[in-house]
Amino acid sequence: MTLSKPMQGLIALFLVTSSCATNSKTVMSKFAGMWKLDKYESLDTATGKWYDTPSRIGYTGYILYDGIGHVGVQLLPPGFNNIDTNTNLDSTDNQELRKLLKLQFNSFSYFAVCTTKEGNQIDHHRLSSNNPKELGTTITRMFEFKGDTLVLTAKETIGGLKTRLRWSKL
Repeated sequence: MTLSKPMQGLIALFLVTSSCATNSKTVMSKFAGMWKLDKYESLDTATGKWYDTPSRIGYTGYILYDGIGHVGVQLLPPGFNNIDTNTNLDSTDNQELRKLLKLQFNSFSYFAVCTTKEGNQIDHHRLSSNNPKELGTTITRMFEFKGDTLVLTAKETIGGLKTRLRWSKL
């Protein structure tokens, strides 16, 4: 039986798209699990070497991928876990309130739907965030797996620096 040219085209298109969907699922399964922040690094453009970002030393965090397209992220600045949550805010002075707000503003967490693209890119389409300006936004990261380490490199500069985060698999 001979198939018409349009039918052959439809079959070819189906095979290509189903192959891409399978490949995307395979890549997404590599992300599955919980990862702990190991390093927050910036690129020295003069030498081409990565170094610990001084303003981010001491940050802690986790990223959790379910392996089917969802992610949760939390990054906390140093000192965040030492906040005295038993303190009555009405009796807190301005300096202490400023310190608490700074810790809150320098932390971030969000939940997102994620998709992978060719060229080792992953998009996080943020559904919720502790920063209202991030709701509904998408961030793109380049990804690389090195053994039990996941490296996510920002496409945009952060604070004027090219940055990447190294995550260790738990």
